Amino acid sequence: MLIQTLLKLCVLSLLSGTISAAEMKVSQGDTQAAEALTAGLLRASENPESPFHLQVNCTDEKGIRSMNLFPGGTAIWNGSSQVTVPPTTRSALLRSLLNQGFPDFKESYGGRDRPEKEAAAPRISCQISIKIEDLQKISVQKAGGQQSTELTGLAAGLLDQVAPFAQDGISASNLQDALDKLLAGQLAPQSLNLRFMELPAKDKTAQGYIIRLRGGNLSRQAYSPGSSIGEAKWQALEQGQYLKLVTALQQAELANLPGNLWSEEQLELEIQVLDQKKIVLARPFGRLDQKAQAAEKQRFDTLLLSVRDLGQ
Repeated sequence: MLIQTLLKLCVLSLLSGTISAAEMKVSQGDTQAAEALTAGLLRASENPESPFHLQVNCTDEKGIRSMNLFPGGTAIWNGSSQVTVPPTTRSALLRSLLNQGFPDFKESYGGRDRPEKEAAAPRISCQISIKIEDLQKISVQKAGGQQSTELTGLAAGLLDQVAPFAQDGISASNLQDALDKLLAGQLAPQSLNLRFMELPAKDKTAQGYIIRLRGGNLSRQAYSPGSSIGEAKWQALEQGQYLKLVTALQQAELANLPGNLWSEEQLELEIQVLDQKKIVLARPFGRLDQKAQAAEKQRFDTLLLSVRDLGQ
């Protein structure tokens, strides 16, 4: 029964999370694209089951707030809890974007002029991003300079509509609790983020790779430090791989693994579920006692069988 429940949740979340990979960015002044986005928002607002992905972050008098709403209604609130947004509210969010003219917003507002040698990126105080059909629109408010009350007001309004549902959100007390809730189907696949990098330690010219899992989607790209990095092509994670991965994560007892392990290769594994995170570095550390870590290394190696299989 548990596996059947998890399987149904996985299928629903992963299939509803698929949006066209060939997204066209909507820029200010591109009348045709803005009109297409307006039409897409209108269609989706009239059909609550239409898939879209909405992200909103804003810092204002109510504090630092964020929402990551995935197709199907699962949302991550403030990075720490999973909430379910009903169809009526999803439609209302899209109507807010339409009523405030979001398709015609600038890509960025504010920001200070910076010296050419100053490398620090400008701080973003507010951001709205929507992906729907084959369109993507992002508008950000940079700290300093002229501020857009339209953007900050729209962002605050969108967050206010979802905030009441956060009271019934699902959170995790620790990483093991988060993984248990993933396995039980209480947390959706979108709440799981993964980053894994593997580089050959002996042959510096050999190519490694990076695997990323984010929002129920997976990418695998070639990586040669200081030389090249391949294109990240995203695809929906297959349900069989997801079930295998969450089972392996739960059985690995991640919370009890050391942050540093010995390995002939250079490996970095980062797992995050909501606000619970674990990072393990494995490489030829000279001062580590391999025999003392034998059991932990075995658990880590067993977990990597499922991680390396992602995207294959």
